[in-house]
Amino acid sequence: MKMKKLIISLFAIILVISLFSGISSAIEVKAYVGLARPVVDAIVNHVKKELGIELKAGYMSWGEIGARIKAEKPRFGADMIICVGISQAVMAKTEGMLESYPDAHAWKDINAIYKDPEGYYYNLGTFSFVLAGNKTRLAEKGYRMPKSWKDLLDPKWKGEIVMPSPVTSGTAFMINYSFLSLYGEEEGWKFLEALDKNVARYTRGGNEPTEVVGRGEYILGITADEAIPIRIKEGFPIVWTIPEEGVGYEGNFTMILKGTKKLEASKRIINHLGTPKFQEFFSQFGYLVARPGYPGGLYGKDRPKFIKIDHAWAVENRAKILGQWKEKFLRK
Repeated sequence: MKMKKLIISLFAIILVISLFSGISSAIEVKAYVGLARPVVDAIVNHVKKELGIELKAGYMSWGEIGARIKAEKPRFGADMIICVGISQAVMAKTEGMLESYPDAHAWKDINAIYKDPEGYYYNLGTFSFVLAGNKTRLAEKGYRMPKSWKDLLDPKWKGEIVMPSPVTSGTAFMINYSFLSLYGEEEGWKFLEALDKNVARYTRGGNEPTEVVGRGEYILGITADEAIPIRIKEGFPIVWTIPEEGVGYEGNFTMILKGTKKLEASKRIINHLGTPKFQEFFSQFGYLVARPGYPGGLYGKDRPKFIKIDHAWAVENRAKILGQWKEKFLRK
């Protein structure tokens, strides 16, 4: 009888251990994610539901991701990156930081413009920036949303405009080179200098102007478009517009970091991001996704008017543009 009880006890212990070891052996993939925090949370939940993978997401701006991987090379603190700009993607590929995955089958029928030809990175879709306003404070002032970017130079907006800093934000870098593309370098810098007189502060991330304008801290914000539909749905008094000159645009580039021990799991994620299921899910936010046929959560079936941009020029001149911006606008 004692032996029988001992065997039953041992079996129970083994069963408990096996259950706990099963929990601890769940696949975890660490990723640096350069998206709005609500979008990051939604992607984490989506990946867990669809793939059974625990995505440990480190939320940070594009500039911070670029600086992080440069500092960490060759031993990265993450397995992959989900969403950075073309500048960070090209830098990471050029400096040998990425694993190639050219045979992601879900991406095969997606237009080649959304894929690196050697499979080092994939573009989930286009995002842009908009001019956001707090409709409550606009009404209190008796103001209307500006129709032109140059309307922001009116002295009545002094201290009421917020926009991100290109020192830390990839969105902000895109905003700045969009204006340089729109007006030409010389006139573009003059426009930014005049705009600076009305800017209350420069934020760390590209989505932060959405948050502070939504809370009524400022009337206007030049901000990434991705979190706008989320905050409007949540009831924030946000209105948005695309001024008559148009807006710039960028991609959301995703890649696997070299040396990861979770290569196969990271490949599964990359592949899933190209599937119709994920692309439809991703389109509910403020993006124009890589797969055609999915209306954007902000723009619907329409596409905004885009400024003509030479992205290769922007990547090549990134250091120069940032240097000039710091010299002119970095708050002391």
